Amino acid sequence: MASNSTVARGMIDLGDEMEATIVRLQLAIIAKPITAPPPVPTTADVEAMFANHYQASPQPVEISYFPPDFVLQFDNKKNYDIVLSYQILTDNKYTFSLAPWTHDARCHLEAWKIPVNIDIHGIPPHAFHPKSLSVLLDPYCDIEAYTMDKKSGICTVKGTARSVSSIPVTGFLSYPQRTGYEIVIHTFPVTMQTSLLTIPRRYSSDWHQPPHFDIQPICNNPRPKNGNNKKTLTWSAELEDERRMNNPLTFHGFAYSEETSDEDDPNDAYYYADSDHEPKNW
Repeated sequence: MASNSTVARGMIDLGDEMEATIVRLQLAIIAKPITAPPPVPTTADVEAMFANHYQASPQPVEISYFPPDFVLQFDNKKNYDIVLSYQILTDNKYTFSLAPWTHDARCHLEAWKIPVNIDIHGIPPHAFHPKSLSVLLDPYCDIEAYTMDKKSGICTVKGTARSVSSIPVTGFLSYPQRTGYEIVIHTFPVTMQTSLLTIPRRYSSDWHQPPHFDIQPICNNPRPKNGNNKKTLTWSAELEDERRMNNPLTFHGFAYSEETSDEDDPNDAYYYADSDHEPKNW
């Protein structure tokens, strides 16, 4: 039995051409009729307005109709800014307000952020395929993973939706088949049982860090407010001094010590890997 609903909802998979159009529309202006006595203005009326009353103005490269508004497309930012600065377009018959185009305008926005688990029953064996999941759920849910179990006849989907109740309980899966001079639509009813998907939360205590990770760098310590903070800074400085003493600087593989005395021979501080070189006398 087919659905009698008069409301259709389709999810568009934006391709390269549509994505390019979205970028192009960044230089488009919406002309909204604000005084429009009968008859309703047409694209030809807007074109005539530019031709007869705005000859010196930059001309749109394309004018399209997005009822009840008109989309004025420009090919460069300069012309776009000039026309947008007019704020209105008017002649003896019509007046239009001007505003930048935005693809969020005049649309209904939904935030899909609820993790859901959907068990689908009733998919026929020859349609037991991931494509069937997209047909059923794309308008309502972002599919992230699925399991198709032919033995149980159940397909389990994990995804993100607006809410648990936003997923239809029943649906219809159809495919066409041409026979002679007609096309026969085969429709199978399916049921969808949706529940909240519980995702384990990770807490900071779940991460096991080596003990030295608890030592905060000096640069990240808060500004001293009392004597305790001063002790912390001193202790950190002592740790750094001890590290330097245990790891003396090295040059070309030879250790260098900052401790010297008046009896040290300067030549003793220089060594050469090449045996042909003799210590230099300074």
